[in-house]
Amino acid sequence: MQEEKKGLSWLRLILLQIVIGCTLIGIFAYVFRIGVDEVQIVPKEPNSRDMFDGVPMRMNVTYPGIGTISIEDPKELIAWKASFSRILSGGQPQTRENASRLLLTGSIAYLDQEDIPFQIGTSGFRFGSDSVNSLDISAEIRKLQNMLIDKTLTADTVSEAIANRNHQVFRLQDGLLTTLSDADRAALTRQMHSAVRLIDFSHFDFMAEQPSAHFVVQLSDKAVNGKHWLHVDRYDNAYFIVFDLLDETNHKAYFKLSDAS
Repeated sequence: MQEEKKGLSWLRLILLQIVIGCTLIGIFAYVFRIGVDEVQIVPKEPNSRDMFDGVPMRMNVTYPGIGTISIEDPKELIAWKASFSRILSGGQPQTRENASRLLLTGSIAYLDQEDIPFQIGTSGFRFGSDSVNSLDISAEIRKLQNMLIDKTLTADTVSEAIANRNHQVFRLQDGLLTTLSDADRAALTRQMHSAVRLIDFSHFDFMAEQPSAHFVVQLSDKAVNGKHWLHVDRYDNAYFIVFDLLDETNHKAYFKLSDAS
């Protein structure tokens, strides 16, 4: 019996020591915040180029002084996305400000992400936080800017620019600018608004001749130092050619009056 009591005493002593030890460890762990192994997921640093993994829902493009258009066609959005990605992959980081005279801006909207802004001129392309340019992609950048200019110079945007009272509209004749009357301005707005955009103009030979009328729209553009002129040439009272002197790509948009044969 005495041996059993001694065995129980030793067992109780061992259990008591274990309890005291665990209690002390718990107290020290609480007081000194002893850390334990944890698995932490570090979020990936956001990068503009990673945004190309998403599916674009809409793209807005703003032509300074003219207006903004929205593109929502899925196939077209994928094509623009591919062009942007190609330029970002092929260019070098831009170390100075874009010195282009005409800068187009815009944004791409994704379903589950914030809109990503972009800016393009002939001397560089910025998408989100990435800004690139190099001789290797200068032709690609110029081509992309040309395409975006072509996309934004529509019958609607040009006619709205003519009608906008913040802009001034003149007729250029014999080197002199004459303010267009309200009636003539309204008539020009209606003609431009109803005009049809021409894609194939290679067979026209009238462009070597002087236009029947030459109009100048002085755009109210705070982003441009000096004056920003949009030119509208009318030929044979049937066609319009629209171009911007600030455009270093020398792009021209061609329109045909809706009532012309």
